[in-house]
Amino acid sequence: MTHATLKTLSRDLHDFADEASDHLKDAARKTGTDASEALALSSKAISRAADRLRDEAENSAATTRAQMSETVRAYPVSTSVVAGAVVALLATFVLVRLSQA
Repeated sequence: MTHATLKTLSRDLHDFADEASDHLKDAARKTGTDASEALALSSKAISRAADRLRDEAENSAATTRAQMSETVRAYPVSTSVVAGAVVALLATFVLVRLSQA
């Protein structure tokens, strides 16, 4: 995700959180049906925030997958060396942890 996208996402999530907070404060001052409506509005704001975050995560994952595929195709030998190094590091970590147990 680019810096501008993160900034926009952060601003949107803050706006949704502020909206939800305002509705919860409103619900705390009210009773009965009015309180239920304020709680419903707050829930909708939270749902919109979750949807926005999910959409951005999906877009970011798709972009990352595409970039990884391009890198693997462009540098197959380097990618296999890095993958082997990661596996070796994980194996070393596991062996160290097992020896400490």
